[in-house]
Amino acid sequence: MTDTVTARLFKSQALLRLPALFTEPALLLTSILMLLLIACPVAANTATESATQSSTTKPASQLKLIVLAPDLVELLYSLGAGDQIVAASEHADYPEAARALPRVGNYAGLSLESIISLQPDLVLYWQSGTPAADIERLQQLGLKLESFESKTLDDIALHLLRLGELTGRQQQAVQLAGQFRAELQALKTKYSQQQQLAVFYEIWDNPLSSIGNKAWPAQHLAICGARNVLPDGPNPYPQVSAEQVLNANPWLIIQPVSENEPRTLFNWQAFSSVKAVEYQQFAKPNSDLLHRASLRTLGGVRELCQYIEKSRQFYAQVLPGAGR
Repeated sequence: MTDTVTARLFKSQALLRLPALFTEPALLLTSILMLLLIACPVAANTATESATQSSTTKPASQLKLIVLAPDLVELLYSLGAGDQIVAASEHADYPEAARALPRVGNYAGLSLESIISLQPDLVLYWQSGTPAADIERLQQLGLKLESFESKTLDDIALHLLRLGELTGRQQQAVQLAGQFRAELQALKTKYSQQQQLAVFYEIWDNPLSSIGNKAWPAQHLAICGARNVLPDGPNPYPQVSAEQVLNANPWLIIQPVSENEPRTLFNWQAFSSVKAVEYQQFAKPNSDLLHRASLRTLGGVRELCQYIEKSRQFYAQVLPGAGR
């Protein structure tokens, strides 16, 4: 089927819906943009680029944002820019006001029609956690987008600074980023040089899964002076067997739990030869803090370090001088 025939069929189907479209302005706008893109891509791009250029004449503090990452939603609220968000992806649940935001998709797929109908000035998205095909389609439609990717804790500060530029809140961003970096350095100074404790980090119970050295939580363990007992591999979140953990013999088992999305935990009690089970050394830090790249992350890291330090002190009393 040629592109011309496809375009004609698309136009015919759209014309059949015109009576409904004129009573639903959002649908009408979406359909017009889609028709322009198919029938005359160059003209469509020119039109949407002009619209984007005109939107940038708004003050930065008045830009309408669609935010496709829960961590970016949190950071924008931290900057006082929450009222600029017109829609978000699923799982954007903090602060409480974020729960009321309209939803336009998740990691599996976006509602392109909903996004276009909201006429955002800017779409912010998580690069590795948003469907690439949907992002490409939005770009083709001429929407202005900017990607973010958190690989290290310092990226949180960098993202704050960039979001401050985009929303006209540079002063708040500089202040918050500075505070974040100071708190991060304080945690490193306090814990990272302590005697290392061998730990197993249970990210999920079924299938039993853990983390590699390239996983987001791996840096938390390094800050807290802990050593992942599993060998590193190409997969940052590998599936493992209980026997692997048994052979690795961790002294502490970390099982992060969420207040918003409860999960079951692997039952380790049958593996009494594992040092952590023998001495009942389990930690259940808050995964809502640890696994999301926001200002609250350091609260989760601090809690994790406290769990690890408590276990470290326990073994110092029970097994003084023992390697761990």
